[in-house]
Amino acid sequence: MDFDIFTRLTENHIFRQFDCGDDDLNSFLLIDSFDYQKQLLSVTYFIEKQDKTILFFSLSNDKITAIETTNGFWRKIKSIFPHSKHRKDYPAVKIGRFAVHKDFQNTSNHWGSLVIDYIKHWMLENNKTGCRFITVDAYLSAVPFYQKNGFEFMGNEERIRYEKSKGDTVAMYYDLMNIAKLS
Repeated sequence: MDFDIFTRLTENHIFRQFDCGDDDLNSFLLIDSFDYQKQLLSVTYFIEKQDKTILFFSLSNDKITAIETTNGFWRKIKSIFPHSKHRKDYPAVKIGRFAVHKDFQNTSNHWGSLVIDYIKHWMLENNKTGCRFITVDAYLSAVPFYQKNGFEFMGNEERIRYEKSKGDTVAMYYDLMNIAKLS
C-alpha cells in the first residue's frame, strides 16, 4: 500500500460522509481529531474516495513501561533485549483511533488489515521514531481483528479482562521486530 493515498488531516478539512457503526469513533474523526491534532496529541490520516471517507487512523507517541505492566509481562518484554539495553520503558507508537467505514468493512479488500500492515512497515521505514512497539487500547469487539494482525495482550491480566468482558478496551501490542527480521 502506498502511503501517498493517505491524507494527513489539516485544520480546514471537511470530511466526506463517514459512519463506521461506532458513535465514539465517528465523533472522534468528525469533531475531536481536529483538536487532538491542534494540541499535538495525535496525527490523523485518512483515505477518501468519491463521496465517502473510507477509513482513518490516528497515531501518537507511547511507551511500554514497567510501572504500568505486571511483573510477568515486564519480564517478558525485558527478556527480548540484551541486558545492556534494559530500561524502565521502551518506545512505542500508539494507534489511538482506527476505523473503517461500514460500507468497506468485511470486504475482499481487507482494508483494515492492509492499513495495519502498512502502519507496521511505515514505522520501520527509515526508523522514523525509534519505536520498537505499536500499542493499541482495543475495543473488546476489535480484539479478534488485532489478534489476526499479530497483536498480543499486554500481559495476562489484559487477556483475562477480555475473556471476562471487563471494561471497554484492553491493552495490546505488536513487536515491530517481528517484521524487521524479515526485511
